[in-house]
Amino acid sequence: MLTVDNGIKYLQSCGAKITSPRIAILKLFENRLDHPTAEQIFLELKPGYPTLSIATVYSTAQLLAKGSMLRILSIDEKKVYYDPEMNPHGHFLCKSCKRLFDIRTVCDIMSSFIPSDGISSVEDAEVYYYGHCAKCA
Repeated sequence: MLTVDNGIKYLQSCGAKITSPRIAILKLFENRLDHPTAEQIFLELKPGYPTLSIATVYSTAQLLAKGSMLRILSIDEKKVYYDPEMNPHGHFLCKSCKRLFDIRTVCDIMSSFIPSDGISSVEDAEVYYYGHCAKCA
C-alpha cells in the first residue's frame, strides 16, 4: 500500500527531489480507491500548488510505478489511469460513461499462467473488461 512515508523514501532513493507538489501527489494517492488520470490529479492539486506542472504528475507516477507502488493502467486508448491498489485484481471500463471499476478476479492470473516455449518468466499481468455499468445499461 502506498503511503506518503514510503513514497518519500522511495523517491529519495531514486534521487528525485522531494518537493511540496510531489508530497501532495503522494497524499492524493494514499488511501485513494478510485483511478485518477494525470489530468484529474493536476486539476485537483493545481489550486493549492501553483508551481505544479503536468510533467511533475507524470514523472512522479512513472517513478512510483517503477518502484511497484502504483499501477499505470492503459485500459483506455485516450487516457492513462493510475491505481495505488497493488493487490491482484482486474479492471472494468464502462464504454458509455468511462467509469473505471475494480474487479476481483476468480483466480490469481499470475499463478495460473502456464509457461510456454520462449517465455522464461512473467513479471506482471493486467486483466481488462469492457462493457456497460449498471447505470448505463
